[in-house]
Amino acid sequence: MDTRSIGQKTLVSVVIPVFSEAGILQELHRGILDALRHLGCSYEIVFVNDGSTDGSLTTMLSLHDQDRNVKIVNLSRNFGHQNALMAGIDCARGDAVVLMDADLEDDPKHITEFVDHWSRGYDVVYAVRTKRDDTLLRKVSFRLFHALNRIASSIDIDATGSFCLMDKKIVGYLKQLTERDMYLPGLRKWIGFNQVGIEIARNRRYDRSPRVKTGHLFKLAFDSFTSFSTLPLKVSIFFGIMFSMASFIGILIVVILKLFYKGTMLGWASIMSLLLLVGGVQLICMGLQGEYISRIFNEVKNRPHFIIKDKIGF
Repeated sequence: MDTRSIGQKTLVSVVIPVFSEAGILQELHRGILDALRHLGCSYEIVFVNDGSTDGSLTTMLSLHDQDRNVKIVNLSRNFGHQNALMAGIDCARGDAVVLMDADLEDDPKHITEFVDHWSRGYDVVYAVRTKRDDTLLRKVSFRLFHALNRIASSIDIDATGSFCLMDKKIVGYLKQLTERDMYLPGLRKWIGFNQVGIEIARNRRYDRSPRVKTGHLFKLAFDSFTSFSTLPLKVSIFFGIMFSMASFIGILIVVILKLFYKGTMLGWASIMSLLLLVGGVQLICMGLQGEYISRIFNEVKNRPHFIIKDKIGF
């Protein structure tokens, strides 16, 4: 791998989607500045206002007045976390682009480690979660999601989130991908090149109240499964074969009982249970197919990922 020299002409962009996080933006800005000052390079901090309903935009404007390297991308409404990240990526000009959340679960001090690995020649440096300060239920849910993701996905996706650094050439390829239901950690991995994961403990959100609710996590999980795997569609084939074999065995049992055990009355309860089970599996398989069809529908509409109301500082 070719090494990269880090100097004053090196521009590092930090992209941060913001949805109603006014209470932490000042501290976040200080933390990012502390990390970037150790690097001795140029920087820009790109805040993406994703339809905030509190004073987040006002705080961002104040930070821009204090630090002209702070840039603001103001979206016309809330388009979601992944789309907000893409809006920031589209506007970032850095030789390296860092993606991170605004809630301090991603510690800005690790930016220094990311840039250090990038200077050694890695094109993508991402955080691998080793510890999560969260409730037991959410910890188990995340572990289960990542385990299923590794099994179902056509690529090897680590237990990682959005926190990462990408070289500008990776950003260029990422901008070429136009799919609607995005899962950026998976797309980042799919692009390839020299990638390395750094084990990093994830902090608890600053107000200890998770912003991403369970429903959004399930949607993100489905986006990942359907973007990088056709295994859910093949589940229906598996169940079809399994129940066909079971029904064939059942028919043989019925015939044998009818021929050799006169007067045997088969139980209605077992028959109804089997019918309900088969019907439930059919509905699940139809639902999975519907998920893929809905994603095809979204792709065909070809709407933009986001709409930028205005940009400040560019």
